[in-house]
Amino acid sequence: MQVVFHLSSGDVDDWRHALGNVRNLLADDTADVDDVVLLVNGDAIRAVEAGSPVSTEVRALGETPVRCLGCRNSVSSRDMAATDLLANVDLVPSGVGELARLQDEGYAYLKVP
Repeated sequence: MQVVFHLSSGDVDDWRHALGNVRNLLADDTADVDDVVLLVNGDAIRAVEAGSPVSTEVRALGETPVRCLGCRNSVSSRDMAATDLLANVDLVPSGVGELARLQDEGYAYLKVP
């Protein structure tokens, strides 16, 4: 199974909720997971910024099979630089474009929270 978690909220509690969902999926022995993506766009791009309230948890995902993707459009529209993001976050040109591509490839889409 391939899963993409989509996070767009700017609310820190929503970020924590989303990360908990990702961890729960990874810990579920009944789920045969091949690939997990956490894609952030909109105001959630701040969650993957160095120094964010959840930066430690996002950085820890780098030690798991989870791929963290951020939306370049969201970075640009918030006057951020790619270097502001955690090292384990890769940028895609468009978050919504990447979501559509992944769903077309068969990824299960989970909007969190």
